Amino acid sequence: MSTNSIKKADRPTCDCGTSHDSPNARKVVKYSFWGLVAMGLVGISATPKDVYYVCRICKQPFGRLSQEERKGTR
Repeated sequence: MSTNSIKKADRPTCDCGTSHDSPNARKVVKYSFWGLVAMGLVGISATPKDVYYVCRICKQPFGRLSQEERKGTR
């Protein structure tokens, strides 16, 4: 396996062909512990630590957003 191989979460579609704009795609947003504390207790919006999509059919993660794209997702 080479170091240039693309991880499944970084691919634009899953194995069954679902893309991020499909109704079968579910967005998963993960925050750090302090991000959750800031949102839950204080009410401050936080930048997500990781954002990707999961196919509702085959349950595979795909379409991870870059750091610049994550800043606009709250």
